[in-house]
Amino acid sequence: MAKFLMRPLAAATVVALSVPLTGCFPEGFSGLPLTDRSLSSESPEGIWMILTEENSTSPNADDATNPFLYQGMSRELVVVTANDDGIYEMTRCDSAWRKDFSVEATADGYEATYTETGSVDESGVTPQTLTDLTVTYGPNFRTLNAEGSRVTTPVGESTTLTVEGVKVSDSTDFATAPELTYEFSLDYTNLGTAGIQEDAVAECIAIAHGVETTEQTDDVWEFTQDVFTFFDTSDRQVQYYRFRQEVGEQVTNSLGATINTESVFTLYVNACAETEAACNDAAQWTETSSNTLAGVAFDINYEVVDNTYVINPLALTPWTAFLWPHDGDFMHANISVTIDDYQQFAD
Repeated sequence: MAKFLMRPLAAATVVALSVPLTGCFPEGFSGLPLTDRSLSSESPEGIWMILTEENSTSPNADDATNPFLYQGMSRELVVVTANDDGIYEMTRCDSAWRKDFSVEATADGYEATYTETGSVDESGVTPQTLTDLTVTYGPNFRTLNAEGSRVTTPVGESTTLTVEGVKVSDSTDFATAPELTYEFSLDYTNLGTAGIQEDAVAECIAIAHGVETTEQTDDVWEFTQDVFTFFDTSDRQVQYYRFRQEVGEQVTNSLGATINTESVFTLYVNACAETEAACNDAAQWTETSSNTLAGVAFDINYEVVDNTYVINPLALTPWTAFLWPHDGDFMHANISVTIDDYQQFAD
């Protein structure tokens, strides 16, 4: 299945994204519940809450001495299960870390690696990206730490990742885990055809926030993103995102939705200069979200008002030209996982 983490659509260009933490982030992007000593210490299998921090640098084609710096954070509820080799792997909701890794067991966890080879560029150079993730479980299998890196050579892009996690249930089923309350509903009209889904077997649910700037602090250049993501156990996805990019006096706002179910796959994008009132009004967006020690939740409604401005990128290829959205198409997802009585946990 295809996986998407949308990149920002800037004026006439697509800005490369990467994803870590120094500044001030929205409330909720810190802290984990206390360890629940009633949970099994026999294996890490179960549902976990994790916090991630990611730091990236990437080259600036317009100024080699002024690279882009990206800092972001996410809170996720994820599943840890054993793979076919009996190694307990941690899932992620971030598509960049959902690759088909090569996994090897370590004394207290595992190491995962993935190598990608890109296309030959104009100068005849073939870029290569190496991703590495090392996960370490605590001695009682109720906590974890992870460190990761992603380096692209000879391009000069690099990312570091840190993860902290706490097991919140021995169950791997969000819907039946006794410690959790799980809700899922998806209602949509896609290309004029209505659909509704009232249940899905979750693998992860996440809220992420990030800020990208240039290294020179006197630049008027900033990109912010808020991304709300759900994957089910069949790798089907619901994702919403909201981007804002400021370059000098030019401000670009982007809204989008990705829906991937058994019945429909679609991707909507609305990217407008802040001064383009009609374009900005072409996609209506309402949001209620929560990102705390108690869990992760989002209730988001995305509606196409004017398909002159809202596009399906798949429609840009001739064989899918019919996929242009209809006025009145909408995506409404209400997804949440709450840890019951989390404050009663004790070390």
